[in-house]
Amino acid sequence: MRYANTTYGGIVEFLAADDFVAIPGHIAGSTAVKAGSPIDADGAVVEDPTAQGAETPVGILLYDVDPTHNPNCALLVQGVVDLTKMNAHSGLTLTAAGINAALPGIICRTNIGVNS
Repeated sequence: MRYANTTYGGIVEFLAADDFVAIPGHIAGSTAVKAGSPIDADGAVVEDPTAQGAETPVGILLYDVDPTHNPNCALLVQGVVDLTKMNAHSGLTLTAAGINAALPGIICRTNIGVNS
């Protein structure tokens, strides 16, 4: 059996605890999406969950996904995240208040010892 293996970069680990809950999801479109991005029910990135009229995210993308190869993904719905790492990798400027309002099962930490 032949298969293609495409590397998009290392795995980013923004989880701040071993226990978490993720649900299956999908990414819409044809652009690769970075881990740490909030994703709505249609598979689109929600850049600012607090914006007026913004879609409500159903979870946070756990791993980088290129939908042209495989649109399936895992969405974090409950757990503890390092918000500094999550913002750095996703390229978004998410706030703890915005994440907590949209996804109350996610606890955002910024006071973790090593944030590189």
